[in-house]
Amino acid sequence: MRRLFANAWLLTVLVIVLAAVVLARAFAGPTVDAVAVLFSVALLIFAGFTGISMLAGSQPDAGVDAHLESGGVVVFWRPGCTFCLRLMWTLRTRLDDVYWVNIWKDDDAAARVRALNKGNETVPTLLTDSETFVATDRQRALAVVQERAGRS
Repeated sequence: MRRLFANAWLLTVLVIVLAAVVLARAFAGPTVDAVAVLFSVALLIFAGFTGISMLAGSQPDAGVDAHLESGGVVVFWRPGCTFCLRLMWTLRTRLDDVYWVNIWKDDDAAARVRALNKGNETVPTLLTDSETFVATDRQRALAVVQERAGRS
């Protein structure tokens, strides 16, 4: 299942398809189902929110060490993780300043995250040459990325 959902675009497409099905059902009867229409709109907004993960993309774990040596910031993430999506949204103007690694696409990356987080695949995990932390504090992560953006 992990490999199936490793592609960031898949969740977005599935949510859009679900919204379309619900919307079609809303207009299928003699009257319009307003709740279904509102639910479809909410799904489409969510699809837009999850779509940011396609912009971040995924780099191979093999390039992490070189990126860290140049003073860069690495974030390990996985599709569907709401904390990851929130972090991406917070860093939306700085997505290119971060080396994003999808742990569901790269087994070596998943192993690295487990090694950093006491055996757990906890994401988003932010890594620099001097610190590692689970980046649920988005403002702290933003500060680290802003500080290092000029160095990488």
